[in-house]
Amino acid sequence: MGDRAVINASTVDAAWLTEALAAASNGARVTGFTAASIGTGQVGENVRFELAWDRDDPALPASVVAKFPSASDISREAAKLTGTYVREVGFYRDLRDHVTMTVPDVHRVEWDPDTHEFALLMNDLCDSEQGDQIAGCAVEVAETVIDEAVGLHAPTWGRTDEWRSFDWLGYPDAERTMQMTGLLQMLLPGFLDRFAERMSADDLDVGRLLVERYGRWSDLVTEWAEGPGDWCVTHGDYRLDNLLLGRTAHAPTVTVVDWQTVAVGIGPADVAYFTGAGLLADERRAHERRLVERYAAGLRNAGVEADDDTIWDGYVLGTASGYLMAVIASQIVEQTERGDAMFTAMAERPAEQMRDLGLLDRL
Repeated sequence: MGDRAVINASTVDAAWLTEALAAASNGARVTGFTAASIGTGQVGENVRFELAWDRDDPALPASVVAKFPSASDISREAAKLTGTYVREVGFYRDLRDHVTMTVPDVHRVEWDPDTHEFALLMNDLCDSEQGDQIAGCAVEVAETVIDEAVGLHAPTWGRTDEWRSFDWLGYPDAERTMQMTGLLQMLLPGFLDRFAERMSADDLDVGRLLVERYGRWSDLVTEWAEGPGDWCVTHGDYRLDNLLLGRTAHAPTVTVVDWQTVAVGIGPADVAYFTGAGLLADERRAHERRLVERYAAGLRNAGVEADDDTIWDGYVLGTASGYLMAVIASQIVEQTERGDAMFTAMAERPAEQMRDLGLLDRL
């Protein structure tokens, strides 16, 4: 990049697109483009670029998608403070080739560590559509999503010490627990106030308990990982809005995006996060044990020593993840009506899941 500033949504030009796509274009040049914002992300801005080329070649991409920092000053500052942008850049730059999960192909990564400006230029999955966290999904979709989780967790299971040099990849320790406790305690009052009219008193009390006992919960997770389970790389925000679901035979069934919360954690927590918020309560109750057994079998098929009971216990511990994310994320991004509806679902559904599976009694 030299001394040039990181490109952003307003300064993209044909020359930059040509340079960024050089490996995929066989010498062709972008001669023009149109740009349109896509998606519902509150932390980053996604833009689709429809491309015109200097030659007629069906092998050239008709469009690409770029991700930039959010246009919201609130969301940008929160992302800088919490390191969300550096983690997403880090995943695509440093970890993507270590996993088999289906993720977008990235043509260009730009990052400025001083300003936290970034640009990711990716292939356009135009035959896919974003999942809807509020509506939930069918069990058949959940099966495929859980299979994809194996592609992240199994290749990194028990290997996370290999990536200690990645200073952007958060590792569980006493300092991180203390920092998270402080953050949750600071943000909880705003969460309780905003959602007082949307959520029941019982569900709000779950949030109070989780924040009060966060240290105890972290200890249980660590005991699981350092005992019968293990640490692996986790997505951390594994939910429908962060998944692109294929609409045609030309698209992958599921593509996983939004890597702003990637960290070292326990794999079953990603699965619990997804099922807890992505399936409606009756569907979850009817199918979650089978889905967790499917996940455990997938791990074993990929070479991980994982028995069903151990993975189930990790899953139960992981049911707190979605609610905790709702507390944090709702308070550090710009408020929208859809966002509040989404965060409500991300708290209410896992609250019911935790009660069903007995996690609250263990805290």
